[in-house]
Amino acid sequence: MRPGLACSKEGGRPVRQADETSALLLGAFVLVTALPLSAGLTPEELRGRQIYRSGESPSGTPIVALVGTEDLELPATSLPCMSCHGRDGRGKQEGGISPSNLQWSSLTRPYSVPNASGRAHPPYTPTLVKRAITMGRDPAKQRLHVAMPRYRISMRDADDLVAYMARIGTDLDPGLTDAEITLGVLVPPTAEGNAIRETVAAWFERVNAGGGIYGRRVRLSDDREPFAIVYAQTAAGASDIEEMAATRGIPTIAPFRMGTGDTNRYLFALVAGVEEQSLALIEAAGTKVRIISDARTAGIAARLAAHSDPASRTILFLSNPDKLAALVRSGTAGTILIPAAFASDAIVSTPRATRILVAMPAAEVTRRGAAELDALTSSRAHRTPSATALAAAKLLTRALERAGREVDRETLVDILDTFQREPTELTPPVTWTSTRRVGSKECTVLRVTEGKLQKLP
Repeated sequence: MRPGLACSKEGGRPVRQADETSALLLGAFVLVTALPLSAGLTPEELRGRQIYRSGESPSGTPIVALVGTEDLELPATSLPCMSCHGRDGRGKQEGGISPSNLQWSSLTRPYSVPNASGRAHPPYTPTLVKRAITMGRDPAKQRLHVAMPRYRISMRDADDLVAYMARIGTDLDPGLTDAEITLGVLVPPTAEGNAIRETVAAWFERVNAGGGIYGRRVRLSDDREPFAIVYAQTAAGASDIEEMAATRGIPTIAPFRMGTGDTNRYLFALVAGVEEQSLALIEAAGTKVRIISDARTAGIAARLAAHSDPASRTILFLSNPDKLAALVRSGTAGTILIPAAFASDAIVSTPRATRILVAMPAAEVTRRGAAELDALTSSRAHRTPSATALAAAKLLTRALERAGREVDRETLVDILDTFQREPTELTPPVTWTSTRRVGSKECTVLRVTEGKLQKLP
């Protein structure tokens, strides 16, 4: 069950966890802002790397490759730079063609360099590299090999691509060395956060005892930028972590997402978040809803606009739990729909005329998963978040193993994108793709009856 709603042992009465939620928000903010700045790529270079490797602009602006003497137009995704010049830019011979070495030290040598045809040209500059990309001309204005496409690309994308080309061959991702891979666990300094951290640490102690991952030991650290974040606890309205994952290009697994849709390449949510829970509630209610939101949930409300009717007496509540009591007392709603993160103990005293439905992520812990969790932690407290964190650690370990020794962040993201109903034994099976960033969208919808939560039939 997510922060904001818990079931006590006394009849399952909902109890607001205000102190834990506040600590979670504060802790997440402190952890994100305190994370050391990357010694790796800048935002411009990160965007350029995506263009170089995939032929796709992070902005969504199409990039077109013009091929051959007839300028045949193809999407750049079918002919990205890396397909011929390699991940390190050195070029790989294929079909009798030897692509140029694109490493910056080679392009900018301060003397004339003969090209593949034997003709010499002066060194490249950033401007001349952009001309070669878009016009197919070297610094001496000679036409490049006919196999080299020209690209129709925006000025910003060209600038980003050239910025990354200056780093090719020296752009090892932060948190990765020959002997060690550093991972982050972003949780607040609460009892729940400590339980999560201890569970994840115990899992990777086991991994290290088995030889690590391709000879690299796994290190959990808060004092340097990690290669990836194995678990980032989020709270209602906390989008700092999601923004950090996107801007710094750090693959991040979170229990659920808050601020983004499926557009954050680097964020992977395990289970249904507020948006998925809202859709489950709307389906259960069988009608359009009036949405009460705030600045934190405005993006979610906008994505749910097709289900909205300002005159409806069925209200979807996506705001501060402290405001829920006033809504319940007002008696203006026939039905109130509440994702778990926004519930409070106000729903205990609901008027009989008001129906309240609460949604939360579906749970699916097998006996094997429960035994695995028991073997890693002796604590009986905070079992649900610890189980979710262990699922994240298992999935990230699996992805790193599949990526191989030459892993980098982009490869790791690509591997995570291939997970199809991947079992964890601790959550429902997880499916991630480039257009789906929620591993399991399954929800449980509960009705509040006499102060207790009861599953809908």
